[in-house]
Amino acid sequence: MKARFLRWANSIHAHLLALTLVVILTLTAFSLFLLLSLIPPERVPVSVYEIARILKKQPLLREIPVVHEKRQAAAPLPPTDPAERLISALLARQLTLRADDVRVRLDPGDRERLGQFLQEMQLYGSDEAADPFILGTFTAAVRQRSGEWRLVTREARGGQSLWRLFGQNAFLLGLLLVIPLSLWFSVRLSRPIRAFAASAERLGAGIEEQPIPVEGPSEIRMAAQSLNEMQSRIARYVRERTSVVGAIAHDLRTPLSRLHFHLASAPASVRMAAEDEIRQMEQLIGTTLDFVDNESRPRSMDPLDLGLLVEGLVDDFADMGRDVVMTKGESITIIGDMLLLKRLFTNLFDNAIKYGDRAWVTVQRIDDMAIVDVMDDGPGMMDEQIARAFEPFYRGEPSRNRSTGGVGLGLSIVQSAVQAHDGMIALTSSVGGGLRVRVQLPIL
Repeated sequence: MKARFLRWANSIHAHLLALTLVVILTLTAFSLFLLLSLIPPERVPVSVYEIARILKKQPLLREIPVVHEKRQAAAPLPPTDPAERLISALLARQLTLRADDVRVRLDPGDRERLGQFLQEMQLYGSDEAADPFILGTFTAAVRQRSGEWRLVTREARGGQSLWRLFGQNAFLLGLLLVIPLSLWFSVRLSRPIRAFAASAERLGAGIEEQPIPVEGPSEIRMAAQSLNEMQSRIARYVRERTSVVGAIAHDLRTPLSRLHFHLASAPASVRMAAEDEIRQMEQLIGTTLDFVDNESRPRSMDPLDLGLLVEGLVDDFADMGRDVVMTKGESITIIGDMLLLKRLFTNLFDNAIKYGDRAWVTVQRIDDMAIVDVMDDGPGMMDEQIARAFEPFYRGEPSRNRSTGGVGLGLSIVQSAVQAHDGMIALTSSVGGGLRVRVQLPIL
């Protein structure tokens, strides 16, 4: 039971539920914090009796927020509004002072409440129990025996004060706190998913991949572990397959060598036909061993100049009398395995010469990719042949016959080499004949 709960607690469902609860709790806690701790009560009513006790410096049963006190020699302006005169008279009676010694100034909101003040005076004034309250900001001034005036001001929180602005936008401020948390959570949740997707894509493309880190929610961990096991089984199968193919191809060389000795005394017609078949078998064995070596040899990735490498191979073909011309070249530095790249472009040049009379090569930079185009003037390939061109031992018959074609591993070796460099390869057949092979490799 505990194990099942732990698996559920680490699932995507539990993570999303936890995120929702955290967002709700964070917004609620932030709003309560603003309302209860930082934002003082707004427009707290203060009665005339409480104002009198404030002026007498007597204690109150509650705290009146935002009260300021000062003294001045100059007399404040006398009240001119009827509401101010009424409150001043009531406060003077509470303080047992003359009306001229007490002056109260109200904000416009309280001055407009004159009708309410008068109604309370009519009801309770005869019993001297009238005690109107003031909502907004007010200033009460009392003349002291020394002649100075003592002023007490209560500032009501209203309008667009900073705390009022915070209170009105508590939800938006809470979102500003929650959004970074949500972004961090989503990145943490999506990172293993993206790693899993990228590894699955590389595995599908046949690129050897390191094991996926087993992390994240339980569903992703299970999927990553399964993919790692599948990747290990596939890699083991490929190694066994290439090992078997390489061993068979290697062991075939010994009986072929013996056949050469046995044919030495055979009639010329028989010997020539048999030696031709033996040469084709040796070519098949050599190409197969190259394919196996290409799959199993450790990569040695170093910075190199792709333009110089391709130009050197073109010169080598020209020295052998092959019609291969480099029409455009650029100096482009990439990270690559020199032996593997030489094998790649040698196979492409060989194919271009076998299936056409001449080949043209260009090396150029496009954005952040190095582009190498190899074009020939041969018969080209049909779309269904292009779709299968990179399959091992596939030969595009009948347009490419056995007398001029290879054994069907050249383009497989090329594709494997391109994928080992995180590049791409594409075949395009021209309408008027000829084939263009485009190799794209990332630039350093």
